[in-house]
Amino acid sequence: MKLSCLRCGQSASITCVEGDACLVRRLHALGVHPGRPVNVVRRAAFNGPLHLRVGSTEFFLRTREADAISVQGCTA
Repeated sequence: MKLSCLRCGQSASITCVEGDACLVRRLHALGVHPGRPVNVVRRAAFNGPLHLRVGSTEFFLRTREADAISVQGCTA
C-alpha cells in the first residue's frame, strides 16, 4: 500500500522508499527509513500535501512524493 492512501489519523510501518536519488536522500534525511512508523496527522483538501510524523519529526509531503513510499500494517 502507498503512503498516500492512508487517511488522517492512520499509522503504518514504512516498508520501501523509491523514486529518484534526490528524493530518496531527502526522505532519508527526514528519518523516512524502512521499518520506521509513520503517522498521517492531516491531509490538505483537493489532493494537497500530507502532514506526516516520523518519530519526532513532522513535515509536509506532496501526494506524488508520498506515492514513492510503501507502507504496511495500517492502524487507526
